[in-house]
Amino acid sequence: MFTIKAIQAENGDALLVSYGGGDDLRHVLIDGGTIDATPNLLNVLSNSRRNGRLRLEALVVTHYDLDHIDGVLSLLRSKPEWLDIEDIWFNGRKHLIAADLLGAKEGDELSTLIDGHYSWNGKFGGKAIRIRPNAVELDGGMKVWVLSPDLQRLSALAAKWPAEKVTPPIEDGAGKPSDLLGKTDTWPPGSFINMAATKFYEDSSVANGSSIALMLGYEGKLALLAGDAFPSVMRSALNLHWPSQKPKVALLKLSHHGSKANTDDSFLKAIDCHRFLFSTNGKNHKHPDFATIARVLNSAREPQLIFNYDQSQTTNWRTVPNGWPTYTTVFAEPDAQFVIVNVAADLP
Repeated sequence: MFTIKAIQAENGDALLVSYGGGDDLRHVLIDGGTIDATPNLLNVLSNSRRNGRLRLEALVVTHYDLDHIDGVLSLLRSKPEWLDIEDIWFNGRKHLIAADLLGAKEGDELSTLIDGHYSWNGKFGGKAIRIRPNAVELDGGMKVWVLSPDLQRLSALAAKWPAEKVTPPIEDGAGKPSDLLGKTDTWPPGSFINMAATKFYEDSSVANGSSIALMLGYEGKLALLAGDAFPSVMRSALNLHWPSQKPKVALLKLSHHGSKANTDDSFLKAIDCHRFLFSTNGKNHKHPDFATIARVLNSAREPQLIFNYDQSQTTNWRTVPNGWPTYTTVFAEPDAQFVIVNVAADLP
């Protein structure tokens, strides 16, 4: 068994990875979504208990943006008695090379909740989680390759967020198109050729640049969970880990909820993938962007688009737009709190 539940986490990410089977079923939680999504998160975790308890092999907090960290803060402030956490993966102040310079207000609070109470980056020797030559292995046989961040992005965050600063750093979006996050996308999306050719401007957010992105491998299947990471950084890591041929990826969770600034053609060409997961309710920035979906469709034969919300920004994709390539869609079931992907299963 190798499944991923994309929990409905508002405009954020909360992914429950489950692998193994029977009495040896194991779990990893990646991010916790917004604070408003905490009831969904707790319900999904509670329903995953065996014999009244749930153990997480790792709780991963990709970066300090509120739509990823707030649900985790809520979870740890009042951790259920039945929840056991083996290791927490999060890059805090103490993990940055230039001596202790990292941390948002929420990041500092999370560090306080972790330090002395949980194993912290234990699988990485207590050091920063960043691209390294080798994978780590979780109990039960799950292999994990880090695809982001790299040292450059962690150093950039250290420089932007000195220890005495208590508010987030100003992002570097100046001079980029006002439509960078797709706010002017209106249905129908128009010409596929024109949309797929939309000029790419890579995200320049310091926070997103520090995002942890992971490739998970279990029993021959790979899932790439991109957090909010930069495509150029992930592509370099893919070249490091798979230098001779591009990996066959059973599922890609799109970076930054499908923002067109976080997925480009060269990154998509670096993997062989046909299933694509979008985690967002689309409310804040109207993600996923049309240009991202066009790039995805341009990269794969008979692709499948998976959405954890059935709402205005996603439901239109149930019908293939005029002149666009064919694809299939999967949505969360009515009244469900997640969409589940069986990574181990091949596409029909």
